[in-house]
Amino acid sequence: MNFTDIVNEIEAAGACFRLEGEKVHVWYPSDERREELAARIAFLRNYRAEVKAFLKARTAIPVMPPGVRLVQWGLKAPPIVVETGSVVFDSALFASSTLVQLGDLLANPNRNVGWTVPQLIDRLAQVGVAVLLKSEVS
Repeated sequence: MNFTDIVNEIEAAGACFRLEGEKVHVWYPSDERREELAARIAFLRNYRAEVKAFLKARTAIPVMPPGVRLVQWGLKAPPIVVETGSVVFDSALFASSTLVQLGDLLANPNRNVGWTVPQLIDRLAQVGVAVLLKSEVS
C-alpha cells in the first residue's frame, strides 16, 4: 500500500487533510476516529514531502471549461456543508468535478447532469469558487 492509498483510506474514514503553507493538518470528526487512525497517520509522517506534493497538486486550479471565467478560487476548509444536505470533505475535488459538470452542461444544454447552470454556479460558490459565464462578462 502506498501513501496515496493511506490518504484515501483516512479520508474515507471521515478525516480530512489540508495544507497550510508547508504544514499538513488533519481534521478528525472525533477523538475516537483520531485514535483509530493514529497508526496510519504515523505511517504518513515518513512521506511528508510526498503528501505535501500530493495535496498541492490536488488543490491546483483546474482549467476552466469553455465559456466560464474564474473570478475567485478561495477554497473553504473542509468539512463544508452544502445546501443540498451534503458534506464536502475534499473541496478541490468537489470544485473540479462541479466545473466538469458545468462544462458538460454548457457544451450540451439538453444534457441532464442533475443540476442547472445556476445551481452548479451556486454549488461552486458554497465551497469558495466564484465563476462567471463569459456571456455575462461585458
